Amino acid sequence: MLATHRRRIAGVMAILTVTVTLAGPVSAGTAPAAEAAATKPCATPDFTDVPRGANFYDPITWLRCEQISTGYTNGSYAPHQQITRGETAQLLYRFSGETHRAGTHIDFTDVPTSRSAFTAVSWMQAKGYTAGYANGTFGADRPITRGELAAFLYRMSDDQALAPATSPFPDMSTRDNFYTPAAWFYGTGMVSGYADGTFRPHRPVTRGESAKFLYALETRVNGAPSTYTVPVRESSGPVNSTGGKGGIYRDAQALTFSNGTVSSQYHLYAGHLNGTRPHGIVIHLHGDGGFEYREPQWSTVPAYEKLAERHGLMLVVPGTPDQGTNTWWRKDSSGKYAADLLRDLGKKYDLDLNQVYWTGYSGGADTVARHMMNSHSAGWTGGAAVLVAGGGIYGQKAPLRPISSALMKNYEMHWVVGADDTPSRGGASGNFDAVHAARLGSAFYSGQGMETSLTIKPGMDHWEIAPSGPAKLAEVLASR
Repeated sequence: MLATHRRRIAGVMAILTVTVTLAGPVSAGTAPAAEAAATKPCATPDFTDVPRGANFYDPITWLRCEQISTGYTNGSYAPHQQITRGETAQLLYRFSGETHRAGTHIDFTDVPTSRSAFTAVSWMQAKGYTAGYANGTFGADRPITRGELAAFLYRMSDDQALAPATSPFPDMSTRDNFYTPAAWFYGTGMVSGYADGTFRPHRPVTRGESAKFLYALETRVNGAPSTYTVPVRESSGPVNSTGGKGGIYRDAQALTFSNGTVSSQYHLYAGHLNGTRPHGIVIHLHGDGGFEYREPQWSTVPAYEKLAERHGLMLVVPGTPDQGTNTWWRKDSSGKYAADLLRDLGKKYDLDLNQVYWTGYSGGADTVARHMMNSHSAGWTGGAAVLVAGGGIYGQKAPLRPISSALMKNYEMHWVVGADDTPSRGGASGNFDAVHAARLGSAFYSGQGMETSLTIKPGMDHWEIAPSGPAKLAEVLASR
């Protein structure tokens, strides 16, 4: 029954002979004896965006350590990103442990032999797990829904489920296409559904959720998976100290800095530090209007401050010197001001330039992408950027000033945006399309060879997404 490092699904699930009767407990035949969970070494470190304690950490770690999913080339997994039907096919194929010789026959017009999912989709068609769509396509680039995933897993299981004659789901009738798979999926206990009793068969599945579903199936069939000894991810580089020793580590509001061209003020959060070693720094750029600077106590600043205290970082929240528009992104002189402020702080404090974390919200996110990384990146050598509700690069093919080789190697950039943060969905700030901006920015810097990730969170708009900035930075810091 073993296929390399995991069991096949087909055949094993058939032994369980599940009869799903949701009016009562699930009845099942005698399942294979669960193998005792063991501790196994894992060949790769945690994904950069799935640190210990993160949601879905155990299922995603299992996928990675068992080589069912390797994530993206930049070291991320993107757990909140919707998973496509093509990506799902590849997960299921690797999970099965089977070997399929796909040949050159093309089963679906949108999955030619050149596509990475070709073998997996060919395997699914050959096994009878999918017939694709009536137009001859598989829909490889379409997000997979809960109903579709339930149908795939149900067909792979070889179970013959007897679904109840009256639907227990208020959003599904017994005539719905996915009713029997949904009843099986729910009745086996592998997915709990939603608090209101709905199954939501047409809701897209995220990459994190897909890991959870497969992990649940593995646990049901073969017992709890092993725990893993995970290697520590290499740090972004050796300490790059500024050596500054003139400043007093304190919390202070509205300190003034001028670079000789423009002037503004900044809030400093450093009372938790001392001068015994170089410290990293978080610099948060506010959105248009400057709310985070003017009312830091009611914004995400306290969450960033807690992260700074936990990780021994300085936090600086500057106000834009462009007081006319109260924006960062409209003038390059504002971006240069932020870069010069970092240099000035390096003269006063012993900062580690391998730990420089730029964060920005909305217009501040656009500034990090359009100015800090694009024109003024010569002042630091490592760290990360977290860009929330924006972060676009428009009409460029290369950075306005070259990005150093050290920064290319030691820096990562993460975009987080709400799926509803577009004018068409009514959740945007004015006419600003934050989803489009985030896609442009992440594609641009990924094309330059930077380590990037893009997370689009369903059901969130321009305002609801703001707390995701500190949450993403927490993931980044936990992985270092």
